[in-house]
Amino acid sequence: MKKKRYPKTKFVFVIKILVILIFPFVSRSQECEKVKITDFPAKDLPNESDRVLLRGEDPYVNYYGIGVEIDYVKARFLAFVVKENNVEEKPLDGYSILMMLYANGFGVERNLDLSIRLACANVWGAPAEKEGRIQHLNDMKTAESRGIFDICDDITSGFMDGICHSIRSELAVTKRKQEMDSIISKWTNQEKQAYLELRKAATIFFDERAAFEVDLTGTSRSAFQLDESDDLEDQFLSEIAKADKCSIKKYSVQNFVQADSKLNSVYSRIKQNKTTIYGSVTKDGVRKTQRKWIQYRNAWVLFAAVKCPFEMEISWKTMITNERIKQLQELVDAQK
Repeated sequence: MKKKRYPKTKFVFVIKILVILIFPFVSRSQECEKVKITDFPAKDLPNESDRVLLRGEDPYVNYYGIGVEIDYVKARFLAFVVKENNVEEKPLDGYSILMMLYANGFGVERNLDLSIRLACANVWGAPAEKEGRIQHLNDMKTAESRGIFDICDDITSGFMDGICHSIRSELAVTKRKQEMDSIISKWTNQEKQAYLELRKAATIFFDERAAFEVDLTGTSRSAFQLDESDDLEDQFLSEIAKADKCSIKKYSVQNFVQADSKLNSVYSRIKQNKTTIYGSVTKDGVRKTQRKWIQYRNAWVLFAAVKCPFEMEISWKTMITNERIKQLQELVDAQK
């Protein structure tokens, strides 16, 4: 879900920011009357049979198509059920979904006035986020803005940054799984078993890396963790695709010796530093992660011996070592 940008003059943008900063409590949300269920078109509400079939599902899953086909009608019905049952609303449940559906005319007749009221009084957000959404929707109403409206378009808080990253990450997980399943479906049982062992080691190392080698001190810490996890998983998928064709770059023993020496050098610089490297990243956390990386590297070698027995073990070790050098070098550079 790529964030959309809308043209603004620099002067107007600066004025809006000043208004938000200087008058945080003078918000249009205070002038809006909350939208009630009875304010929605009756034909858009779920009937009794719909309600029976809609228990235990999340509206956003159907709205974005996370692991399922996009279904705007089902997302709408679920959003109404959340509100009717007085279920504690999550950032992407109930009114938030309805705001997007009516703004875009997805599965309903487009109603920007209703969306604006929802953005103004019903949908949670930091003051700047509410202001941004209301302005965005008003621009759509006057045709100054085009495209699809999304709750993540106008976020300013670290909290919502994490929520929106989570949505993008969930969509990426679904896409990666489809690609991975397509690759390994052709493998022998022995190759699949070897892959499962590698996958276990990868999950452990990736979790350690995201937990201990990412600065988690800011309000956007969950977004940073998700970004790192997604990067690791994308790289892993790319490498599995290469392993599928046994098309890895060839490295010599000398190449590995040089890479291993550089790895030890970079790692030594981290060990010799103070306890805290930067933010929440500590020397002890890196040490724990490094131990899991060694297991991950060894798992790659064992997997490769099954999947590509005619390729040199040293090439796989060098490839994984070079990746780790880049990761550790990032930590060294962050100390400067």
